Amino acid sequence: MPYTGYKYRQQDAKILRFYEEERIALVASVGEFYSLNRGANVDPLYDEPTNDPMYQDDRIPGTPGDEWPHDVVLRDEEAWEFIGPYLMDAAIEFQQFDNRNPSVREEGKDVEWDALVSISRNEWERVMEAAGVEGRIPKEGDVVFLQNVWWDIVKAGTQGNIIDTVTHVGFRLEVKKRTKFTPERKIG
Repeated sequence: MPYTGYKYRQQDAKILRFYEEERIALVASVGEFYSLNRGANVDPLYDEPTNDPMYQDDRIPGTPGDEWPHDVVLRDEEAWEFIGPYLMDAAIEFQQFDNRNPSVREEGKDVEWDALVSISRNEWERVMEAAGVEGRIPKEGDVVFLQNVWWDIVKAGTQGNIIDTVTHVGFRLEVKKRTKFTPERKIG
């Protein structure tokens, strides 16, 4: 008799993905997801940022080129390139008091908030397919606007792997809000 474990895992995956979608939909908010287009920002050979003035270019975005040694103006849109927004249901775990990390120094006050965001795999794949960008997954550097707050995604991964397989039911994102370097600055 042939091994049928794979068949059962696939059946389990369908129902477990449905349960995850339903669980998140019960507590979800509609959020805007902006996906960083790394291909536009990273050198394909050296895997380094190419247009980000923070790392490589000595020009400041939006400044005229004649004030610098370069003739070309570094436009704001050259520093970050995002695609989106993609509207989707996402659940956020966030307590402002518990996850607030203030820092007061001579330069001023800086506050960071941490939160966790869950998105079901069914919801993610449905939205990406409708937008025509199948295969894209959430990653570090992306930005999400959820509950009227802009969040930077600092850690992204799958959640709910099914019985020792690579099949998963959703995505888990660790997000951060900063008062000093706000996430919405990248969207432009």
